Amino acid sequence: MFEQIVIRLQGDPRGKGRHRSRVVALPGRAPFVQEYADPATARYERALAEEAHVEMAGRAMLTGPLVVTVYAFMPIPKSWPERKKREARNRVIVPVVKPDWDNIAKVCDALNGIVWGDDAAVLTGSVMKLYSDEPELVIAVQPWVPVLPVALLQAAE
Repeated sequence: MFEQIVIRLQGDPRGKGRHRSRVVALPGRAPFVQEYADPATARYERALAEEAHVEMAGRAMLTGPLVVTVYAFMPIPKSWPERKKREARNRVIVPVVKPDWDNIAKVCDALNGIVWGDDAAVLTGSVMKLYSDEPELVIAVQPWVPVLPVALLQAAE
């Protein structure tokens, strides 16, 4: 049997923002470029890490190849008419809006050292954006279980 870890972060899902940079010029020293994380991304990743710590309380980090599934439940725009809101709830309308799916996946870096040692262990993953009246980010992590197609199993006999 495998263990699945599910981390939930309430609120509008965010994608990882670009790093920021600035030129620092100190008296008597050559100017240099300082890079730093986008402050909103840093706050979001800290909140995600806190939720991961709560979920992992007493559990060992997952090891081996892992599968990660991310669900980004985006808020339904309040300005939409009821018909369109109903279609969003029924998955007839899905979000094709920012943040991009790959930037949503990148916030999983916050799980390094908490859920897994390093995200290099993630063998495969997916991100799905859906609308919801209760926006949140849900991340499910589980060990990879190799499954061979039936045709391959029969050929091996």
